[in-house]
Amino acid sequence: MEEAKPKPLGSPDWILLGALVALVAVGLLMVFSSTSDWGYRNFGDQAHYLKRQLLWLAIGTVAMFFVAWFDYRHWTKLSILIMAATVLMLVVLVLFEGGRQLIGKSVSPVELAKLAVVIYIGHWLSSKGELLRRLPYGLLPFTIMVGLIAGLVMAQPDISEAVVIVLVALAMFFLAGARLQQFAIGILGGVGAFALVVSQLDEALKRLAPFLECWKQPLTCSNDQLRQGLIALGSGGLLGLGPGNGRMKYLWLPAGHTDSIFAIVGEELGFLGGTAVIALFALVTYRGFRLARLAPDSFGSLLAIGITCWIALQAMINLFVVTGTIPFTGIALPFISLGGSSLVTCMVGIGIMLSISRAVGAAEQAAR
Repeated sequence: MEEAKPKPLGSPDWILLGALVALVAVGLLMVFSSTSDWGYRNFGDQAHYLKRQLLWLAIGTVAMFFVAWFDYRHWTKLSILIMAATVLMLVVLVLFEGGRQLIGKSVSPVELAKLAVVIYIGHWLSSKGELLRRLPYGLLPFTIMVGLIAGLVMAQPDISEAVVIVLVALAMFFLAGARLQQFAIGILGGVGAFALVVSQLDEALKRLAPFLECWKQPLTCSNDQLRQGLIALGSGGLLGLGPGNGRMKYLWLPAGHTDSIFAIVGEELGFLGGTAVIALFALVTYRGFRLARLAPDSFGSLLAIGITCWIALQAMINLFVVTGTIPFTGIALPFISLGGSSLVTCMVGIGIMLSISRAVGAAEQAAR
């Protein structure tokens, strides 16, 4: 008997794609604004960093459309290879590099690890069925796998990205059908392990102390990044100072092009502009969970859940950091912050979601 050929895919989710285009457009505007002075000082070219971001955008666009054309179900054949390559890369960096980035500090293996975890965990969970609810086949191997990746990421060291990976994996595990008791055990164990590790890391404690200080005196504390970020957000008012007219980018706001870029958004585009950016992320999140509900199989559903939680959690953490809700973590704002690997991997994630949406569209057409 001949193997059935995969059904042709339909049209992609145009609303999701439109939200992505809008976020990328805002990102390019903010990257140019936040780096123009820096680029001129270092390279004599205001558009130096914008040109670099456009190059990564071109790579990400090609990758996204290729992945959107590629049937997402074929990722099950590549998931083990992708995860093995990711683990090997992280181990090599820990043993020999002692750093977090490659290729002129433009490629972060951690960004690739987040995508790899979503693909591999999605495949692994979708293949377990009812066995997932049993400890030896569900929580135990899941904890070992996620713990290994999170441990290697924390060894970079990158605590915040490890937290994102663990939270995304836990969301996928719970929504895949795990028992509530298993989920509760995983949460409690993860919190305990995280607290233990953080208490032993000087880098984490150094970030926590100034954060607690700023809770008491936000505008006079020693944390320049938080203080200047809050001033930037407040000075934008309702409509902002206008694109390119912000003042904090002139060496006042540390990491204004990466971690704190939302402060530049608030300063130049105002409360309404910042709200619009948040609304775009909310739209991406809504379309992602909609795809998870409509996906024709459990693998597609878990992929959509994982990618959506990854982008939404990363955006939420970044916004919490800029507004002083949590300590600084070093997490970029997806599609907005300057950074090659973050932009490309997030666009590949959207490409996978577009592939799932094409399968949903084909199923809806066949049902008519």
